[in-house]
Formats: sequence, C-alpha cells, structure tokens
Amino acid sequence: MADRARVKRDDRRARYTKMVIHDAFFELLESEGFDKMSVTDICKRADVNRGTFYLHYEDKYALLDELIDEALDNVAVIEPDGELPLCQRVPDQGKYRLLFTDPNLLARLTRHIIERGADVAVPQIMERTGLGRDDAYTLFVFIANGNIALNQALGWKRNLKLEHAHELVNVFTDSGLDALQQLVTRR
Repeated sequence: MADRARVKRDDRRARYTKMVIHDAFFELLESEGFDKMSVTDICKRADVNRGTFYLHYEDKYALLDELIDEALDNVAVIEPDGELPLCQRVPDQGKYRLLFTDPNLLARLTRHIIERGADVAVPQIMERTGLGRDDAYTLFVFIANGNIALNQALGWKRNLKLEHAHELVNVFTDSGLDALQQLVTRR
C-alpha cells in the first residue's frame, strides 16, 4: 500500500514538473522564440534543475514534439466540425497557437500533421481515385502542405476569411480528385 501511495505522489510530482516545464517553454517561445531558447533557459524559467529536465526529455526538441502532439490532440477535440482534415484545424488555446504561428516550427508541425493524417487520408484518396499507395501519399503531402501554408499565411485565425479560403481549397481539391479518378478509370 505504501508503494502505491508513493507512485501516486511521484506521478503528481512528475505532472507538476512537466507542467512548469511546459509553462516555461511557452513563455520563452513567446518572448525569445524556439531557436533562441536553450534547455538552461527553460530550466531557469521553470525553476527546475537540468537533471530533472533530462529525466523527462532528451532535449528541447523532444519537449517540442510532445507539445505539438498535445496541441494536435486538443485541436482535434475542440474543432466544431469533426469533418475538417487535421491540416485545416485551428488551435483555440493561445499557448498552442504559438506552436502553429512560429515560422521556425512550421516544418516540424507539418511533419507531425502529415504523420498523423496519412493513415486516414491516404486510404481515402486511394479509394476515391484508384491511385496506388505511393501516389496517394504524394498527393496527400501536397494537399496537407498547401492547407498548412494557407493557414500560416492567414495567421491560423479562425474567421470568415479562413473559412472561405478552406471552401475554395476544398472545391479545388475535390475537383482534382474527381479528375484523377476519371483519368485512372480510363487507363
């Protein structure tokens, strides 16, 4: 029984430590940017020692990856229209918005979105068009990158302008997928 109580206490401590590290990361991301922050900066801001940081994360990139995954988990839950592809969803929470709007993080964010979305989107593209897996994946990467670039250009702000842009892109994409299906069928 004493071991179970210690584990719960340790879990609570670990959650608290990760929370203060996350908070410090976001504060530094807003004030300094990702490229300028160091593990030492994060530890000073969080008031934890470097050894504690390294118990939880290999480096600042591992922390970033965890936070991007957390942001994508949350954006998927809070999106009012569950039909939107992940690459069109916009974060509501300010701290996560920082991950989406920092141009130095765009490539890493894009990689996470593509990794998460490929398992669902590629088979859908294959079924709709008749393309093979490699071609469908190539098309998915193109579509995802275009949507992400559009979101970035419009500041990842959910508003009528972004909704209209997504409508245009979706009509364009749907027409292209239909044309591909006809092309593949004729072969």
